[in-house]
Amino acid sequence: MAYLYTLIYFRPTPTHLFLLTYRHWLSNATRNTFRWAASGALILLLQAYATAQPVQPAGLYTYGQAGGYVSTDAATPFWLKANQWGRTPTSTPTASALLGLHYDSRFDIKDSTRTGSRSFSWGAGVEGVLNAGADPQALLPEAYAKVGWKFLELIAGRRREVFGVMDTTLTSGSYSWAGNALPIPKVQIRIADYVSLPFLHDYVGIKGTFSHGWFNTPYIQKVLLHQKNIAARFGPAKGRFHLFAGLNHHATWGGEAEYLLNSPVAVNGKLTRSFQDFIWGILLGKLPKQSKNDRYTVFDGTNRVGNHVGHYDLAMDYRFSEGTLLLYHQHPFEDASGLVFRNFPDGLYGLSWKPKMHPDYKPLVLLRGALLEWFYSKSQSGETFVVPTSRFMGNDNYFNHGQYREGWSYFGRGLGTPFITPRAEIREDVGGAGEFFPNNSVVAYHMGVEALVASRVLVRAKVSYSQNFGNHNIAFNPEVRQLSSLVGFELPAFSWGNTRLIGQVAYDRGDLYPKAVGMYLGLRTTGWSTRPAPDILHRLPF
Repeated sequence: MAYLYTLIYFRPTPTHLFLLTYRHWLSNATRNTFRWAASGALILLLQAYATAQPVQPAGLYTYGQAGGYVSTDAATPFWLKANQWGRTPTSTPTASALLGLHYDSRFDIKDSTRTGSRSFSWGAGVEGVLNAGADPQALLPEAYAKVGWKFLELIAGRRREVFGVMDTTLTSGSYSWAGNALPIPKVQIRIADYVSLPFLHDYVGIKGTFSHGWFNTPYIQKVLLHQKNIAARFGPAKGRFHLFAGLNHHATWGGEAEYLLNSPVAVNGKLTRSFQDFIWGILLGKLPKQSKNDRYTVFDGTNRVGNHVGHYDLAMDYRFSEGTLLLYHQHPFEDASGLVFRNFPDGLYGLSWKPKMHPDYKPLVLLRGALLEWFYSKSQSGETFVVPTSRFMGNDNYFNHGQYREGWSYFGRGLGTPFITPRAEIREDVGGAGEFFPNNSVVAYHMGVEALVASRVLVRAKVSYSQNFGNHNIAFNPEVRQLSSLVGFELPAFSWGNTRLIGQVAYDRGDLYPKAVGMYLGLRTTGWSTRPAPDILHRLPF
């Protein structure tokens, strides 16, 4: 939220919401029982290796890519730069080159006390990008190391990832963590894929992450990142029908900057990095016991420490004999009003179809996926901060914040859905001066299609149409409309090095972004690889 003072209402964060569901009925005795039950559940979970995620193949995955961007406008068109982890240039013309290397190794360690063996793995990866043009850049989007034991992984460094249930190939982007910006360096422990719980006979699977990161950017230093998510799958792993539910919570906290000096929202230009404030306000999500002290001001005392952003996942899929249908919703929250759905129907809604591939079926055009999405963010729990007759606050003002001047962004690029765009990327005559995200009240329609032509040419297309209303503080009058599209292809170029030609053509027409036609053309090779790409995010060339 972007306001200095709030009325003292009950405003739980995600962790607090979970705690409240049982705290009122747990006596001291039952809490002890609960601790033993939780320990037992953890032991059973750690025994679930037999039904855990599939073992990833060991080996080396390398790729190199070189090409260039051109456009009829100096700015790079929307779909050429969205969801590319901050690697693509914001201006053209630009020559670009990248090189990536990922290694995974797996060992089976003999266990004399049990039947079979235990699996240990380790790996590392790095990716470098060089952009030469109007805005030259040398970037390191990925540099990480990891160790794994059965289904648990510990990862340190920068690594591409997205949060949420969606069609990763064709989506417009996850609401709270879409991959528009450079990955943030952090330490993370995770269960990467659903682990089935044996005592529930494979009807429930869980996965999740817990992370601590370093969020330093040019405008503010010593900022920290806290992330956690948990997701559950209901239904047998190999069954036809599944339900999915999840919670994704991100928070930035701490920091110091010149613009915070003599500010009523900071103490001597600093935001608290106290461990007790982290435990109380970030991890447990509670209001401070004091409204202000020598560590924080009344802003944190009434709003809780940090900038909190997240979303719920609600989804279902059904596996037909000819493919899989996925229906999903990502519901946003930044304070208590979003947690209790006062901002409904805000969020991302999607319907995806993935046909089953038959090796012997090779038509001229083979559909590999289709997607429809609807994005809506106009509610924001009400147009005004104080909502009459409600105990919750309104005007959520998505991605903006009163302490962090650039809100939910990293190195100038938004971390969440690309439909909520930083001011620097929209036309100057649109308006919205004063806030980093001047346009967070949006209605957008998105469609994506992927097909294989003549068994050789992979074609992917995206088209989005949006109505943009500014925000509840400064509205666009009249509304601003925008059409953005992209068609990309990938086809074999040379047999040496498994080299492929990659091309993309993007088109922006409307009043939000500069009108432009842009293109990327390049070559990509994976010739030195001894294993497939580690995940879908590294398998996609665009």
